[in-house]
Amino acid sequence: MAAGEDKRHLSTADKEALAAMAADAMRRNRALSFPQRLVGHTLTVLRHKFWVFRYCVTAGIPWQGICHDLSKFSRMEFWESVRYYNGRYSPILVCKLVNDGFSLAWLHHHGRNLHHYEAWHDDFDRGVHPIDMLYPYAVEMVCDFLGAGHAYLRGAFTYQKEYEWWQGKRRRGVAMTAHMQEFVEGTLKRIAEENSLAALRPAATRALYAECVAGREE
Repeated sequence: MAAGEDKRHLSTADKEALAAMAADAMRRNRALSFPQRLVGHTLTVLRHKFWVFRYCVTAGIPWQGICHDLSKFSRMEFWESVRYYNGRYSPILVCKLVNDGFSLAWLHHHGRNLHHYEAWHDDFDRGVHPIDMLYPYAVEMVCDFLGAGHAYLRGAFTYQKEYEWWQGKRRRGVAMTAHMQEFVEGTLKRIAEENSLAALRPAATRALYAECVAGREE
């Protein structure tokens, strides 16, 4: 669930699906010992970083790929994630599902990683609203989505499944600007349709970003 997502706006089917996910995640979590959760979470983070780095190289932002998600090794993020590790779903997502949307790890994480659209909100005192992400972080966000798909689906990952995941996320409501939603939609849709990463290369992403943001200065 996206940070700030209001469950009152979800359909009954979506609410039931989230409840089932939380129950399944906690069942899996309780079946694992602490060493299993510790090793499992560490390997998941490393697998995720490996794939994000590969996608960032394709996208022309290798340094961002190297630095991606380093805060996950901080004390606040790491131990909460070990606590809720379950082997199938994001530990932060599970923490939020079973704690009424609250996760200290998530507050720490998206405040330090600008590839998360949740970091691009401002004017909290007068009605928080999203703003467009700068180009390098918008591209890293797409790489992050793809890398997360690899980390959790492993051998079952396909570009089409990733696009379908994005469609479901967008349908339930996502707190991005319309420009950023169009950028993600256009990139993931083309990747899925072509079953290639041509849409992730710098020429393609820069052109689409410029089209979506309509000449906004970086």
